[in-house]
Amino acid sequence: MGFIQDYSLVLIFFILPIIFVLQPLFLAKMTKSKDETNLVSLKRKKRLLYRQIKELEMEFDMGNVNDSDYQNSRNALKQEVSSVIAQIKSF
Repeated sequence: MGFIQDYSLVLIFFILPIIFVLQPLFLAKMTKSKDETNLVSLKRKKRLLYRQIKELEMEFDMGNVNDSDYQNSRNALKQEVSSVIAQIKSF
């Protein structure tokens, strides 16, 4: 039982403060990876929006979508792509 108490004191007084001091070094790397993940997801969203615009244009060319719906949907998709591009450029 004394063996466990000795090592628990070592853990409390030496190892935990070292972890506390070194923690910011590892957190910087973790937040960087979150930013990279966010950038990748924004680029993926941009590609999907461009695909949706292409599909909408194909549907319009085939006559499945009327002119007013086409214009409204296309403008909404273009605005969304613009906001995604602005977010990408802010990185």
